[in-house]
Amino acid sequence: MFALNVTSSRVFLLALSRHGATPNTAGWCLRSVATIQQEVKINDMPIKMENPFKQPQKGCILCNVSVDYKNVQLLSQFISPHTGRIYGRHITGLCGRKQREVTKAIKRARSMGFMSITLKDPQFMKDPNVCSIRHLD
Repeated sequence: MFALNVTSSRVFLLALSRHGATPNTAGWCLRSVATIQQEVKINDMPIKMENPFKQPQKGCILCNVSVDYKNVQLLSQFISPHTGRIYGRHITGLCGRKQREVTKAIKRARSMGFMSITLKDPQFMKDPNVCSIRHLD
């Protein structure tokens, strides 16, 4: 049951009496306001909709590309040019599966002698970045 608090009902009755309404009419108005508010409360259910603030899902840049240990130019994009360390997922932006494939391919290429272990090959230093990595020049 909908109930108005005492101060709001007194203000409402005072406003009605200033406009020439009788107490009988004021009581009827209060009851009708209460029932209207109850009906609005029943019919005022939230509408199911898609989240408007949801960001579109980012796609992995290598999901449609096969990773091979012989493709040294591609693999060199995911290692540091100064230390030779493999960049992590938070830097490369790859999905978990492709990050593991890249890591395994880099390690395989290093063990077979296709890639240097400690630094990036100088001929690949001028390649455009595949992911958003800023190198010091």
